[in-house]
This record gives sequence, structure tokens and C-alpha cells, in this order.
Amino acid sequence: KQLVLFFIYLYRQIKREMSQIELILSRHGETEENKLHIMQGQLPGHLSELGKQQAEALAEMLDKEELDVIVCSDLARSYDTAMAVARRKGLQPVVTPLLREMDWGVYTGKVADEMDFTTLPESVETIDALYKRAGDFVNFLKKEFPGKRILAIGHGGFNRAIIAQLEKLTPEKILSLPIMKNTACMRFTLP
Repeated sequence: KQLVLFFIYLYRQIKREMSQIELILSRHGETEENKLHIMQGQLPGHLSELGKQQAEALAEMLDKEELDVIVCSDLARSYDTAMAVARRKGLQPVVTPLLREMDWGVYTGKVADEMDFTTLPESVETIDALYKRAGDFVNFLKKEFPGKRILAIGHGGFNRAIIAQLEKLTPEKILSLPIMKNTACMRFTLP
């Protein structure tokens, strides 16, 4: 009987480990719009020369990493950064709009210094909506890529929502989290 219980335990451990996801969360390289403090939101964005160098440096840093999947948003700044890594890995990025940056609504394309952050218009994606979308993204990874090692290239604001989801924080905590530096990496294990 103890032997049967041991094998059941062992089976459960192996099954859990096989479905665990190793996630490397990163942010796209610097954009021309970042340099001008423009709220890009869901605009494509254009990698600056520094941003292109950052993307190549990320690819170099991850050169020895085993990756099964690279996921990015459908915005050019995320995709272009992902492609720098993908070319070295012989992978094609999986593109999903779930990983898009926060929708700044009527503030999209505006200079941050000109915005009133105390009373955001209704067209701006709410923190609760951002948090829900981050949860949908995490569930997407669990459903589509169980047991895989994933690099996800996201965005400064949205990555904070993903981190809040993964660390089981409330939506209100999103704004207190630091914005990731361009092409910085954080590692998570998803059960």
C-alpha cells in the first residue's frame, strides 16, 4: 500500500513539473516615442537605434537559454524586439493582442507631461480591465504552452499588470510597481 501511495505521489509531482511554465518576462527596446515621452499605448512604436541595440543585447544575453516559445504583442516595438531573439533561436514569435500595452484612449500619442493623470477620460483602459487582461494572458500561456520555457516581450505598463497577477497582488497595486527598464528580464514559474 505504501508503494502505491509513493507512486501516486511521484506521478503527481512529475505531472505538475511537466505542466509548469518557466516564464521570462521582458519589455521591448527603447522607441523613438519613449525618448519624446509620448504615451504610445497601442500605437506600433518605432525602435530607436538604442532600442535596436538593446534588442540585440537581449538576444545575446539569452543566447544560451533554452526557449521553446517567444510570445510578443502585435505592436511593432514588441514584435521587432522579439524578432531579434527569435532569429538567433530559429523560432517564430507567437503574436497576441492580449500582450498589448495599456490603451490610453484619447491620450494615445500625447506627451505625458501634457496629461492629467488625476481624472482619466473614459476612453482610457481601466486598471481593473488591465488586470483582467493580464489574467487572460497568463491563462493563455497555461492553456497553449504547458511545460514550456517562454520568453514574453511586453510593455512597461502591461508588464506591471502581469506581475501583479503572478504575485497575486490586487489591481490597485499595479501602479505602485516599478516600470521595467527596456529589455530588462524577470523570471517566474507558473504552476
